[in-house]
Amino acid sequence: MMPARRVAPLLVAAALTLGACGSGSDGDNRAPPQSPVDPTTLCVDSQCGSSSKLLTIPDAENLLFSASGRLFVSSGLNVFEVVRENDTLVAYALYESTCNFTGLAIRGNVLYANCFDGWLYAGPLEIGGLLQPIHDLGLAAPNGLVDGPDGDLYLVNGPIAIGALPDPKIVRLTLDPDDPYKVLEQSDWYSDGLLGPNGLQRRGRTLYVSNTGAGSLGEIRTIEIAADGTPGASAQLASFISVPDDFSLIGEYVLATWYATGQIALIDPSGAVVANTAPLTFSFPSQARLGQPPLFAPDDILVTEKGIIGDTGSNVGNALSVFRRNPAR
Repeated sequence: MMPARRVAPLLVAAALTLGACGSGSDGDNRAPPQSPVDPTTLCVDSQCGSSSKLLTIPDAENLLFSASGRLFVSSGLNVFEVVRENDTLVAYALYESTCNFTGLAIRGNVLYANCFDGWLYAGPLEIGGLLQPIHDLGLAAPNGLVDGPDGDLYLVNGPIAIGALPDPKIVRLTLDPDDPYKVLEQSDWYSDGLLGPNGLQRRGRTLYVSNTGAGSLGEIRTIEIAADGTPGASAQLASFISVPDDFSLIGEYVLATWYATGQIALIDPSGAVVANTAPLTFSFPSQARLGQPPLFAPDDILVTEKGIIGDTGSNVGNALSVFRRNPAR
C-alpha cells in the first residue's frame, strides 16, 4: 500500500513497534466500522499509560482512518497519508500546494477536507489520488467535517475566524448523487447555542459537536438529524472546564481532547468524565482517535498535537503521537 509519489514525503519517524499486523483491502474505502474495543477497558489515564511521538506533522489538526486502515492526517500545511515503510512511519502529502487544512471525511471512495482558504477539497481514495478544491464554501473558518446519513456532508464554521467576524454554525452540503465532486446545495443547518463550535462527529442520525457554550467553558452537544434532514432535538451531553477541540466516538462514549490543558478524556454515555490524562500530557491536542490495523492496535489512541497555532516548525506540538498502556512489569 503506497501513497502518491508526485508529492515528496514530509518526514520519516522513528521505527514502529506495532501491536497489529495484516493488511487491509484498498477496495474497502467506506467510513471505518465501529471499533471492537470495549471503551471501559481503555487506558486513558497517565497512571496506566504514556504518550510517545510517532512523526512530525506540522500544525497537526485532525485524523481519520478508512475502513481498510489507511490513515489520513490534516495539518496547517497539507493533508497527509501515513504509511509504513520498512517498519517506519512516513507521511506523504496529498495536495500539490499548501493550505491550512482542518476537518476530514470519507464518503464512498472520496476523501474530503476543509481548508481555511474557504474551500472544500476532495480527491479519490485510489492510490495516487490528490486533493483538489471543488467548492467555495464562503466561510472564514471551515473546521470539523463529517459525512451525513443521507449522502451529504456537515461542517462546522468556527471557533475563530481569521480576518472576519465569528459566524458559529453547522453547515450542510448536499452532494450530487451522480458526482461526488459536485455540491448541489449549501445551507446553514444549525447555530442555536454554538458560541465556539470546533469538532464534529456522527453516530447514526445524531451529530456530536464540541463547543464553547453558554455557561460552560467546554461542552459536547448532540443534535438529532430528522428524517427530512432538518435539525431535531439538541442537548448538552457533557460539560467540562477546558477548551475542547475535535474528538471521536467509541460507540456511545466520546474520546475528547482538551486543547488548552493538554489532555485527552473519556466521556461515558451519561456525560460523565470517567478517565483523563494528566495536564500537559500533550502539546495542545486537536483530536484523538482509536488506532486501526494494519498500522496500529485497536486500543492505541492516536493524538494530533497541534502546538502553537501558526507555528509549523518548533518542537511544541507539530506531531502525530500515540498514547498506549504501559507494558506490564
